[in-house]
Amino acid sequence: MWRGQTVKQSMDDRCRFCWLPAALWTACALIVTACASPEITRLPKVGSETTCITPAVQQDTVVGVALSGGGSRAALYAAAGLEALGRLKSPQGGSSVLEQVSYLSSVSGGGLAAAYYALHKPAHETPMLAADGTMTQAYQTFFTDFQTKLAQDFQSALIWRQLGAGRFILNSALAAQSLHEILEESLLGPGTFADLAARQQSGDSPTLLINSTLYNNGRRFMFTTLTPDAAQYDFIADLDRSLISRGITRTYPEVMKKRWESLLPVSPLELQIDPCPLKVAVAVTASASFPPLVGPITFTVGDELDYWHTGDGGLYENLGLESLLFTFQKQMQDHKVRRALILAFNSSYPFSVGFKQLKQRSQPWTLFNYDFSRIPKVMEERATAYWSLFYRSLQIEGVFPDDASLRILFLNHESAQWDEDLSDLPEACRHEDPPLSSPEDVQQRLAMIPTKFVMESECDRHLLHTAAAKVVMQNRQTILEFLADRPASKGPAQ
Repeated sequence: MWRGQTVKQSMDDRCRFCWLPAALWTACALIVTACASPEITRLPKVGSETTCITPAVQQDTVVGVALSGGGSRAALYAAAGLEALGRLKSPQGGSSVLEQVSYLSSVSGGGLAAAYYALHKPAHETPMLAADGTMTQAYQTFFTDFQTKLAQDFQSALIWRQLGAGRFILNSALAAQSLHEILEESLLGPGTFADLAARQQSGDSPTLLINSTLYNNGRRFMFTTLTPDAAQYDFIADLDRSLISRGITRTYPEVMKKRWESLLPVSPLELQIDPCPLKVAVAVTASASFPPLVGPITFTVGDELDYWHTGDGGLYENLGLESLLFTFQKQMQDHKVRRALILAFNSSYPFSVGFKQLKQRSQPWTLFNYDFSRIPKVMEERATAYWSLFYRSLQIEGVFPDDASLRILFLNHESAQWDEDLSDLPEACRHEDPPLSSPEDVQQRLAMIPTKFVMESECDRHLLHTAAAKVVMQNRQTILEFLADRPASKGPAQ
Protein backbone atom coordinates (compact mmCIF):
# COMPACT_ATOMS: atom_id res chain seq x y z
CA MET A 1 0.00 0.00 0.00
CA TRP A 2 2.72 2.48 0.92
CA ARG A 3 5.80 3.17 -1.10
CA GLY A 4 8.70 1.12 0.10
CA GLN A 5 9.45 -2.55 0.57
CA THR A 6 6.52 -4.84 1.50
CA VAL A 7 7.13 -7.75 3.86
CA LYS A 8 4.78 -10.67 4.41
CA GLN A 9 3.38 -11.43 7.83
CA SER A 10 5.35 -14.19 9.57
CA MET A 11 4.13 -17.78 9.51
CA ASP A 12 3.69 -17.62 13.28
CA ASP A 13 0.81 -15.17 12.81
CA ARG A 14 -2.32 -17.25 12.57
CA CYS A 15 -5.15 -16.32 10.23
CA ARG A 16 -8.03 -14.54 11.91
CA PHE A 17 -11.39 -14.25 10.19
CA CYS A 18 -12.77 -10.74 10.60
CA TRP A 19 -16.44 -10.17 11.23
CA LEU A 20 -18.01 -9.93 7.80
CA PRO A 21 -21.07 -8.01 6.69
CA ALA A 22 -24.06 -10.33 6.56
CA ALA A 23 -24.36 -10.15 2.78
CA LEU A 24 -20.86 -11.61 2.38
CA TRP A 25 -21.08 -14.63 4.65
CA THR A 26 -22.63 -16.95 2.08
CA ALA A 27 -20.28 -15.89 -0.71
CA CYS A 28 -17.21 -16.23 1.47
CA ALA A 29 -18.28 -19.64 2.74
CA LEU A 30 -18.37 -20.90 -0.84
CA ILE A 31 -14.95 -19.62 -1.82
CA VAL A 32 -12.87 -20.16 1.30
CA THR A 33 -9.60 -21.80 0.33
CA ALA A 34 -6.83 -20.49 2.55
CA CYS A 35 -5.96 -17.43 4.54
CA ALA A 36 -4.51 -14.67 2.41
CA SER A 37 -1.49 -13.15 4.06
CA PRO A 38 -1.90 -9.48 4.97
CA GLU A 39 0.87 -7.13 3.99
CA ILE A 40 3.00 -5.12 6.36
CA THR A 41 4.56 -2.01 4.90
CA ARG A 42 8.07 -0.77 5.52
CA LEU A 43 8.08 3.02 5.54
CA PRO A 44 11.12 5.14 4.70
CA LYS A 45 13.00 6.53 7.67
CA VAL A 46 13.45 10.25 8.08
CA GLY A 47 16.70 11.59 6.66
CA SER A 48 18.36 14.60 5.08
CA GLU A 49 16.04 14.32 2.07
CA THR A 50 12.98 14.99 4.23
CA THR A 51 12.15 18.41 2.81
CA CYS A 52 8.36 18.64 3.04
CA ILE A 53 8.17 19.56 6.75
CA THR A 54 7.01 23.13 7.30
CA PRO A 55 6.63 25.13 10.54
CA ALA A 56 3.44 26.97 11.40
CA VAL A 57 3.24 30.39 9.74
CA GLN A 58 2.95 33.47 11.94
CA GLN A 59 -0.30 35.37 11.41
CA ASP A 60 -2.70 37.54 13.37
CA THR A 61 -5.88 35.45 12.99
CA VAL A 62 -5.84 31.79 12.00
CA VAL A 63 -8.90 29.91 10.71
CA GLY A 64 -9.27 26.14 10.73
CA VAL A 65 -12.01 23.75 9.65
CA ALA A 66 -12.61 20.42 11.39
CA LEU A 67 -14.45 17.73 9.41
CA SER A 68 -15.96 14.88 11.41
CA GLY A 69 -16.20 11.19 10.66
CA GLY A 70 -19.35 9.49 9.45
CA GLY A 71 -18.69 7.71 6.15
CA SER A 72 -20.17 9.17 2.97
CA ARG A 73 -22.58 11.25 5.05
CA ALA A 74 -19.62 13.07 6.59
CA ALA A 75 -17.73 13.34 3.29
CA LEU A 76 -20.66 14.93 1.42
CA TYR A 77 -21.57 17.22 4.31
CA ALA A 78 -17.93 18.32 4.61
CA ALA A 79 -17.69 19.14 0.89
CA ALA A 80 -20.96 21.08 1.06
CA GLY A 81 -19.73 22.93 4.14
CA LEU A 82 -16.54 23.97 2.37
CA GLU A 83 -18.59 25.15 -0.59
CA ALA A 84 -20.85 27.20 1.70
CA LEU A 85 -17.80 28.89 3.22
CA GLY A 86 -16.55 29.51 -0.32
CA ARG A 87 -19.74 31.40 -1.13
CA LEU A 88 -19.52 33.52 2.03
CA LYS A 89 -17.77 36.82 1.41
CA SER A 90 -15.19 37.75 4.04
CA PRO A 91 -15.60 41.04 5.95
CA GLN A 92 -12.40 42.33 4.32
CA GLY A 93 -14.11 42.03 0.92
CA GLY A 94 -12.88 40.54 -2.34
CA SER A 95 -12.22 37.04 -1.01
CA SER A 96 -14.33 34.35 0.59
CA VAL A 97 -14.17 33.00 4.13
CA LEU A 98 -12.91 29.68 2.70
CA GLU A 99 -9.88 31.45 1.25
CA GLN A 100 -8.94 32.47 4.81
CA VAL A 101 -8.90 28.86 6.02
CA SER A 102 -5.30 27.83 6.73
CA TYR A 103 -5.90 24.38 8.23
CA LEU A 104 -8.13 21.39 7.55
CA SER A 105 -8.33 18.67 10.20
CA SER A 106 -10.31 15.52 9.49
CA VAL A 107 -11.40 12.13 10.73
CA SER A 108 -12.52 9.12 8.68
CA GLY A 109 -15.22 10.14 6.14
CA GLY A 110 -14.36 13.80 6.56
CA GLY A 111 -10.84 12.92 5.44
CA LEU A 112 -12.07 12.01 1.96
CA ALA A 113 -13.35 15.55 1.52
CA ALA A 114 -10.39 17.25 3.22
CA ALA A 115 -7.80 15.36 1.18
CA TYR A 116 -9.61 15.86 -2.13
CA TYR A 117 -9.95 19.58 -1.48
CA ALA A 118 -6.30 19.99 -0.46
CA LEU A 119 -5.00 18.02 -3.44
CA HIS A 120 -7.33 19.19 -6.20
CA LYS A 121 -8.73 22.66 -5.49
CA PRO A 122 -7.77 25.26 -8.14
CA ALA A 123 -4.55 27.18 -7.60
CA HIS A 124 -4.63 30.42 -5.62
CA GLU A 125 -4.47 32.47 -8.82
CA THR A 126 -8.03 31.33 -9.60
CA PRO A 127 -10.47 33.62 -7.79
CA MET A 128 -13.20 31.98 -5.74
CA LEU A 129 -15.61 34.91 -5.94
CA ALA A 130 -16.43 37.16 -8.89
CA ALA A 131 -16.64 40.95 -8.60
CA ASP A 132 -20.37 40.72 -7.83
CA GLY A 133 -19.75 38.36 -4.91
CA THR A 134 -21.01 35.20 -6.61
CA MET A 135 -18.88 32.07 -6.93
CA THR A 136 -16.81 31.92 -10.10
CA GLN A 137 -17.55 29.33 -12.76
CA ALA A 138 -14.21 27.60 -12.10
CA TYR A 139 -15.15 26.94 -8.48
CA GLN A 140 -18.76 26.07 -9.26
CA THR A 141 -17.42 23.37 -11.56
CA PHE A 142 -14.91 22.23 -8.95
CA PHE A 143 -17.53 21.85 -6.21
CA THR A 144 -19.95 20.06 -8.55
CA ASP A 145 -17.21 17.56 -9.44
CA PHE A 146 -16.28 17.37 -5.75
CA GLN A 147 -19.80 16.23 -4.79
CA THR A 148 -19.97 13.77 -7.69
CA LYS A 149 -16.66 12.17 -6.73
CA LEU A 150 -17.71 11.76 -3.09
CA ALA A 151 -21.11 10.29 -4.04
CA GLN A 152 -19.43 7.14 -5.42
CA ASP A 153 -20.31 3.76 -3.94
CA PHE A 154 -17.00 3.06 -2.21
CA GLN A 155 -18.56 0.29 -0.14
CA SER A 156 -19.54 -1.95 -3.07
CA ALA A 157 -16.27 -1.12 -4.81
CA LEU A 158 -14.41 -2.40 -1.74
CA ILE A 159 -16.30 -5.69 -1.73
CA TRP A 160 -15.80 -6.28 -5.45
CA ARG A 161 -12.12 -5.36 -5.22
CA GLN A 162 -11.65 -7.95 -2.48
CA LEU A 163 -13.31 -10.65 -4.55
CA GLY A 164 -11.84 -9.62 -7.89
CA ALA A 165 -8.30 -9.47 -6.53
CA GLY A 166 -8.55 -12.97 -5.11
CA ARG A 167 -8.69 -11.69 -1.57
CA PHE A 168 -11.34 -14.27 -0.83
CA ILE A 169 -11.23 -13.90 2.92
CA LEU A 170 -12.13 -10.38 3.91
CA ASN A 171 -9.47 -10.12 6.54
CA SER A 172 -9.24 -6.56 7.70
CA ALA A 173 -5.66 -5.90 6.57
CA LEU A 174 -6.48 -6.84 2.98
CA ALA A 175 -9.68 -4.78 3.16
CA ALA A 176 -7.53 -1.77 4.08
CA GLN A 177 -5.31 -2.47 1.08
CA SER A 178 -8.37 -2.58 -1.19
CA LEU A 179 -9.77 0.64 0.27
CA HIS A 180 -6.47 2.42 -0.29
CA GLU A 181 -6.40 1.27 -3.92
CA ILE A 182 -9.98 2.43 -4.51
CA LEU A 183 -9.45 5.85 -2.94
CA GLU A 184 -6.28 6.40 -4.92
CA GLU A 185 -7.77 5.27 -8.24
CA SER A 186 -11.23 6.84 -8.08
CA LEU A 187 -10.91 9.86 -5.79
CA LEU A 188 -7.56 11.19 -4.60
CA GLY A 189 -4.99 10.11 -7.16
CA PRO A 190 -1.33 9.32 -6.36
CA GLY A 191 -0.64 12.60 -4.52
CA THR A 192 1.87 12.48 -1.66
CA PHE A 193 2.51 14.64 1.37
CA ALA A 194 5.39 16.19 -0.56
CA ASP A 195 2.84 17.26 -3.18
CA LEU A 196 0.65 18.68 -0.41
CA ALA A 197 3.58 20.59 1.07
CA ALA A 198 4.37 22.13 -2.31
CA ARG A 199 0.75 23.27 -2.69
CA GLN A 200 0.71 24.65 0.83
CA GLN A 201 3.92 26.60 0.33
CA SER A 202 2.62 28.13 -2.90
CA GLY A 203 -0.67 29.12 -1.25
CA ASP A 204 -2.74 26.65 -3.28
CA SER A 205 -4.14 24.65 -0.35
CA PRO A 206 -4.47 24.73 3.43
CA THR A 207 -2.33 22.63 5.76
CA LEU A 208 -3.86 19.17 6.17
CA LEU A 209 -4.14 17.19 9.41
CA ILE A 210 -5.46 13.63 8.96
CA ASN A 211 -6.19 11.96 12.29
CA SER A 212 -5.93 8.27 13.08
CA THR A 213 -5.27 6.20 16.22
CA LEU A 214 -2.14 4.28 17.18
CA TYR A 215 -3.42 1.06 18.72
CA ASN A 216 0.00 0.43 20.28
CA ASN A 217 -0.46 3.13 22.90
CA GLY A 218 -3.87 4.71 22.25
CA ARG A 219 -2.34 8.00 21.08
CA ARG A 220 -3.74 10.17 18.32
CA PHE A 221 -1.57 9.78 15.17
CA MET A 222 -1.65 12.93 13.04
CA PHE A 223 -0.56 12.63 9.41
CA THR A 224 0.75 16.08 8.48
CA THR A 225 3.68 18.04 7.09
CA LEU A 226 3.90 20.22 10.20
CA THR A 227 6.90 20.01 12.53
CA PRO A 228 6.66 17.52 15.43
CA ASP A 229 6.12 20.27 18.01
CA ALA A 230 3.23 21.85 16.09
CA ALA A 231 0.50 20.41 18.35
CA GLN A 232 2.55 20.02 21.55
CA TYR A 233 0.48 22.50 23.53
CA ASP A 234 1.76 22.94 27.12
CA PHE A 235 -1.42 22.82 29.18
CA ILE A 236 0.49 22.78 32.49
CA ALA A 237 2.20 26.09 31.61
CA ASP A 238 -1.13 27.81 30.96
CA LEU A 239 -2.59 26.30 34.13
CA ASP A 240 0.36 27.66 36.12
CA ARG A 241 -0.06 31.10 34.57
CA SER A 242 -3.75 31.21 35.44
CA LEU A 243 -3.19 30.09 39.04
CA ILE A 244 -0.28 32.48 39.62
CA SER A 245 -2.38 35.38 38.36
CA ARG A 246 -4.79 34.59 41.22
CA GLY A 247 -2.06 34.13 43.81
CA ILE A 248 -2.35 30.32 43.88
CA THR A 249 0.55 27.88 43.78
CA ARG A 250 0.18 24.17 43.21
CA THR A 251 2.39 21.13 42.87
CA TYR A 252 1.16 18.70 40.24
CA PRO A 253 1.42 14.94 40.58
CA GLU A 254 3.56 13.31 37.89
CA VAL A 255 0.61 11.23 36.74
CA MET A 256 -1.24 14.42 35.75
CA LYS A 257 1.55 15.43 33.39
CA LYS A 258 1.72 11.94 31.90
CA ARG A 259 -2.04 11.91 31.37
CA TRP A 260 -1.84 15.19 29.51
CA GLU A 261 1.01 13.97 27.33
CA SER A 262 -1.07 10.93 26.40
CA LEU A 263 -3.68 13.26 24.86
CA LEU A 264 -1.22 15.05 22.58
CA PRO A 265 -1.03 13.80 18.98
CA VAL A 266 1.98 11.97 17.58
CA SER A 267 3.43 13.12 14.25
CA PRO A 268 5.20 10.91 11.66
CA LEU A 269 8.58 12.45 12.52
CA GLU A 270 8.21 11.36 16.14
CA LEU A 271 8.16 7.77 14.87
CA GLN A 272 11.12 8.59 12.57
CA ILE A 273 8.88 8.31 9.49
CA ASP A 274 9.62 10.38 6.42
CA PRO A 275 6.11 11.55 5.43
CA CYS A 276 7.16 13.14 2.13
CA PRO A 277 6.75 10.05 -0.14
CA LEU A 278 3.69 8.84 1.80
CA LYS A 279 0.57 8.80 -0.34
CA VAL A 280 -2.32 10.87 0.99
CA ALA A 281 -4.74 8.05 0.11
CA VAL A 282 -2.96 5.82 2.61
CA ALA A 283 -3.39 8.32 5.45
CA VAL A 284 -7.08 8.71 4.61
CA THR A 285 -7.46 4.92 4.56
CA ALA A 286 -5.85 4.64 7.99
CA SER A 287 -8.18 7.28 9.40
CA ALA A 288 -11.24 5.59 7.88
CA SER A 289 -10.30 2.03 8.90
CA PHE A 290 -12.72 0.50 11.37
CA PRO A 291 -11.52 -2.87 12.69
CA PRO A 292 -12.42 -5.64 12.44
CA LEU A 293 -14.03 -4.79 9.09
CA VAL A 294 -11.19 -2.69 7.68
CA GLY A 295 -7.67 -2.34 9.05
CA PRO A 296 -5.78 -1.47 11.12
CA ILE A 297 -2.84 -0.73 8.86
CA THR A 298 0.41 -2.27 10.10
CA PHE A 299 3.78 -0.74 9.31
CA THR A 300 7.39 -0.67 10.37
CA VAL A 301 10.02 2.04 9.78
CA GLY A 302 13.32 1.64 7.96
CA ASP A 303 15.16 -1.48 9.10
CA GLU A 304 13.47 -1.61 12.49
CA LEU A 305 11.49 -4.62 13.63
CA ASP A 306 9.00 -2.66 15.74
CA TYR A 307 5.47 -2.74 14.34
CA TRP A 308 2.89 0.01 14.53
CA HIS A 309 -0.83 -0.41 13.98
CA THR A 310 -3.01 2.56 13.08
CA GLY A 311 -6.68 3.01 12.22
CA ASP A 312 -10.02 4.62 13.11
CA GLY A 313 -9.38 8.34 13.62
CA GLY A 314 -12.69 8.75 15.43
CA LEU A 315 -12.01 6.20 18.15
CA TYR A 316 -12.34 8.69 20.99
CA GLU A 317 -12.86 12.02 19.22
CA ASN A 318 -14.85 11.93 16.00
CA LEU A 319 -14.83 15.65 15.22
CA GLY A 320 -11.27 16.17 13.99
CA LEU A 321 -11.25 19.04 16.44
CA GLU A 322 -8.81 18.13 19.19
CA SER A 323 -5.55 18.11 17.22
CA LEU A 324 -6.55 21.35 15.48
CA LEU A 325 -7.36 22.95 18.84
CA PHE A 326 -4.00 21.93 20.33
CA THR A 327 -2.21 23.21 17.21
CA PHE A 328 -3.84 26.62 17.56
CA GLN A 329 -3.32 26.78 21.32
CA LYS A 330 0.36 26.00 20.77
CA GLN A 331 0.62 28.82 18.21
CA MET A 332 -1.05 31.25 20.62
CA GLN A 333 1.25 30.10 23.43
CA ASP A 334 4.27 30.76 21.19
CA HIS A 335 2.84 34.19 20.21
CA LYS A 336 2.66 33.19 16.55
CA VAL A 337 -1.10 33.79 16.48
CA ARG A 338 -3.27 36.30 18.33
CA ARG A 339 -6.72 34.89 17.59
CA ALA A 340 -8.09 31.62 16.23
CA LEU A 341 -11.41 30.44 14.78
CA ILE A 342 -12.37 26.78 14.39
CA LEU A 343 -15.41 25.82 12.32
CA ALA A 344 -16.38 22.23 13.15
CA PHE A 345 -18.62 20.57 10.55
CA ASN A 346 -20.04 17.76 12.64
CA SER A 347 -22.13 15.07 10.97
CA SER A 348 -21.59 12.37 13.58
CA TYR A 349 -24.49 9.94 13.90
CA PRO A 350 -26.70 11.42 16.65
CA PHE A 351 -26.82 9.16 19.69
CA SER A 352 -30.49 9.96 20.29
CA VAL A 353 -31.47 8.07 17.11
CA GLY A 354 -30.20 4.81 18.55
CA PHE A 355 -32.06 5.52 21.78
CA LYS A 356 -35.38 5.54 19.94
CA GLN A 357 -34.55 2.37 18.04
CA LEU A 358 -33.59 0.44 21.15
CA LYS A 359 -36.74 1.46 23.01
CA GLN A 360 -38.74 -0.24 20.27
CA ARG A 361 -36.53 -3.35 20.04
CA SER A 362 -37.45 -6.67 21.65
CA GLN A 363 -35.30 -9.15 19.75
CA PRO A 364 -31.76 -10.07 20.89
CA TRP A 365 -28.69 -8.58 19.25
CA THR A 366 -26.96 -10.68 16.63
CA LEU A 367 -24.26 -10.04 14.08
CA PHE A 368 -26.86 -9.97 11.33
CA ASN A 369 -29.45 -7.61 12.79
CA TYR A 370 -27.68 -4.94 14.81
CA ASP A 371 -24.93 -2.38 14.34
CA PHE A 372 -22.50 -3.00 17.19
CA SER A 373 -20.74 0.33 16.60
CA ARG A 374 -23.15 1.69 19.20
CA ILE A 375 -20.98 0.11 21.89
CA PRO A 376 -17.85 2.23 21.23
CA LYS A 377 -20.23 5.12 20.57
CA VAL A 378 -21.25 4.99 24.25
CA MET A 379 -17.63 5.61 25.22
CA GLU A 380 -17.33 8.37 22.62
CA GLU A 381 -20.42 10.14 23.99
CA ARG A 382 -19.00 10.12 27.50
CA ALA A 383 -15.60 11.31 26.28
CA THR A 384 -17.24 14.16 24.35
CA ALA A 385 -19.25 15.21 27.40
CA TYR A 386 -16.18 15.24 29.62
CA TRP A 387 -14.12 17.05 26.98
CA SER A 388 -16.75 19.77 26.69
CA LEU A 389 -16.94 20.23 30.47
CA PHE A 390 -13.14 20.27 30.68
CA TYR A 391 -12.74 22.88 27.96
CA ARG A 392 -15.55 25.19 29.10
CA SER A 393 -14.54 25.01 32.76
CA LEU A 394 -10.93 25.90 32.02
CA GLN A 395 -12.06 28.67 29.71
CA ILE A 396 -14.13 30.14 32.56
CA GLU A 397 -11.12 29.83 34.88
CA GLY A 398 -8.91 31.71 32.41
CA VAL A 399 -6.63 28.77 31.57
CA PHE A 400 -7.87 28.53 27.99
CA PRO A 401 -8.49 31.65 25.87
CA ASP A 402 -11.99 33.13 25.91
CA ASP A 403 -14.33 33.18 22.90
CA ALA A 404 -13.00 36.56 21.78
CA SER A 405 -9.56 35.00 21.24
CA LEU A 406 -10.32 31.35 20.44
CA ARG A 407 -13.77 30.58 19.07
CA ILE A 408 -15.17 27.15 18.25
CA LEU A 409 -18.40 26.96 16.25
CA PHE A 410 -20.15 23.61 15.92
CA LEU A 411 -21.96 23.35 12.60
CA ASN A 412 -24.03 20.20 13.11
CA HIS A 413 -25.89 18.69 10.18
CA GLU A 414 -29.11 18.09 12.11
CA SER A 415 -29.12 21.69 13.43
CA ALA A 416 -30.21 23.19 10.11
CA GLN A 417 -33.43 25.17 10.48
CA TRP A 418 -36.09 24.50 7.85
CA ASP A 419 -39.06 26.66 6.80
CA GLU A 420 -42.37 25.62 8.32
CA ASP A 421 -43.93 25.20 4.88
CA LEU A 422 -40.81 23.33 3.63
CA SER A 423 -40.50 25.68 0.68
CA ASP A 424 -36.74 25.18 1.08
CA LEU A 425 -36.95 21.39 0.74
CA PRO A 426 -34.77 20.13 -2.14
CA GLU A 427 -36.74 19.06 -5.21
CA ALA A 428 -35.23 15.58 -4.97
CA CYS A 429 -37.03 15.11 -1.63
CA ARG A 430 -40.55 16.17 -2.62
CA HIS A 431 -41.80 12.70 -3.55
CA GLU A 432 -40.43 10.61 -0.70
CA ASP A 433 -42.44 7.76 0.81
CA PRO A 434 -43.29 8.41 3.58
CA PRO A 435 -43.37 12.12 2.73
CA LEU A 436 -41.35 14.75 4.55
CA SER A 437 -44.15 16.97 5.83
CA SER A 438 -42.57 19.06 8.61
CA PRO A 439 -39.20 20.53 9.65
CA GLU A 440 -39.05 17.85 12.34
CA ASP A 441 -39.41 15.15 9.67
CA VAL A 442 -36.48 16.63 7.74
CA GLN A 443 -34.28 16.87 10.83
CA GLN A 444 -35.11 13.26 11.73
CA ARG A 445 -34.34 12.15 8.17
CA LEU A 446 -30.93 13.83 8.35
CA ALA A 447 -30.25 12.31 11.75
CA MET A 448 -31.00 8.80 10.50
CA ILE A 449 -28.70 8.77 7.45
CA PRO A 450 -26.57 5.70 8.24
CA THR A 451 -22.80 5.60 8.47
CA LYS A 452 -21.75 3.83 5.28
CA PHE A 453 -19.31 4.53 2.49
CA VAL A 454 -22.19 4.83 0.06
CA MET A 455 -25.02 7.35 -0.25
CA GLU A 456 -27.87 5.50 -1.91
CA SER A 457 -30.53 8.22 -1.67
CA GLU A 458 -30.44 11.25 -3.94
CA CYS A 459 -32.70 12.99 -1.44
CA ASP A 460 -30.18 12.44 1.36
CA ARG A 461 -27.38 13.87 -0.77
CA HIS A 462 -29.37 17.03 -1.45
CA LEU A 463 -30.47 17.32 2.18
CA LEU A 464 -26.87 17.26 3.35
CA HIS A 465 -25.87 19.88 0.78
CA THR A 466 -28.73 22.19 1.77
CA ALA A 467 -28.18 21.60 5.50
CA ALA A 468 -24.52 22.64 5.23
CA ALA A 469 -25.46 25.87 3.45
CA LYS A 470 -28.10 26.56 6.11
CA VAL A 471 -25.88 26.07 9.15
CA VAL A 472 -23.22 28.34 7.64
CA MET A 473 -25.82 31.06 7.05
CA GLN A 474 -27.25 30.53 10.54
CA ASN A 475 -23.77 31.24 11.93
CA ARG A 476 -22.84 33.85 9.33
CA GLN A 477 -22.94 36.82 11.67
CA THR A 478 -20.76 35.15 14.31
CA ILE A 479 -18.18 34.08 11.70
CA LEU A 480 -17.95 37.49 10.07
CA GLU A 481 -17.86 39.37 13.36
CA PHE A 482 -14.95 37.24 14.57
CA LEU A 483 -13.02 37.70 11.33
CA ALA A 484 -13.68 41.44 11.48
CA ASP A 485 -12.25 41.42 15.05
CA ARG A 486 -15.52 42.62 16.52
CA PRO A 487 -17.28 41.25 19.65
CA ALA A 488 -19.20 38.22 18.40
CA SER A 489 -22.72 37.16 19.23
CA LYS A 490 -23.09 33.94 21.17
CA GLY A 491 -23.00 30.84 18.96
CA PRO A 492 -23.72 27.17 19.56
CA ALA A 493 -21.56 25.48 22.18
CA GLN A 494 -20.95 21.82 22.82
